[in-house]
Amino acid sequence: MTAVLLLATALAAAPSPRVGADVTIGEPTVGTVVAVAGKVRVASEVRGDVIALLGDVELEPGAAVHGVVLALGGRVGGPGRADGRVVGFTALREPDAAGGAAGLGLALMRAGGWVILVTLLVLAVPLAVRRAAEGLASPARAAAVGLLSVAVWLALMVLALAAATTAPGVVAVLAGVGLLLAVKVVGIAGLAWLIGRRLTRVFPGPLRGEVARTGLAMLLLAVLALLPVVGELLWVVAGVTGIGAVVTAWARPVPVLVAAARALT
Repeated sequence: MTAVLLLATALAAAPSPRVGADVTIGEPTVGTVVAVAGKVRVASEVRGDVIALLGDVELEPGAAVHGVVLALGGRVGGPGRADGRVVGFTALREPDAAGGAAGLGLALMRAGGWVILVTLLVLAVPLAVRRAAEGLASPARAAAVGLLSVAVWLALMVLALAAATTAPGVVAVLAGVGLLLAVKVVGIAGLAWLIGRRLTRVFPGPLRGEVARTGLAMLLLAVLALLPVVGELLWVVAGVTGIGAVVTAWARPVPVLVAAARALT
């Protein structure tokens, strides 16, 4: 939700983005800086927002951003400063200035948020969660479909960002980001549901119910995702596989998509 709100504000006057290339700001710049699948390095003053979709933002010494700094699918780091919100979304961490106990506290809060969210999904839309779990019948296929889906999403976002100077373009970007996040959440819930089912015998009797075991499995995933390096990779794989599971489950009635999934595996 934070990412959607920030994108709504930042993309309102965004120029055409740089795609698949690193962007370096080495002199004072006015206007929004946008990069897709590339890193943004800021070493000077930017009077506007800095956005990286599927990339990192590095605020080098001398960087002064008078606006929002957002890395959706990447990290924000460096000694530079920003007047607005500094938000990076990767794994369960928000790589901002918080560190030590404060950073761990924020990470644990996000882990707890995922557990609550997944538990609520199982309670509210159990059929959708179970259907996502069905898409994990072949994890390798789900992961391949997830990679393809993210690639297609990225291509569509590039087109939408090219028109982000208009209201329809901004709406398209927000809708695309919101859709991807929704699919990822349902996919992660399906993954947790499946893990919980596989571990049913490990849990005590009172915790073997669908809701309890799914919540515990999500807690296990969230804790593992907090591990350095390995946790980051685990969460990325879980997210991509979850997206693929949802696409696979809902694409079964569509012959073309089924054929594409089979071709990938």
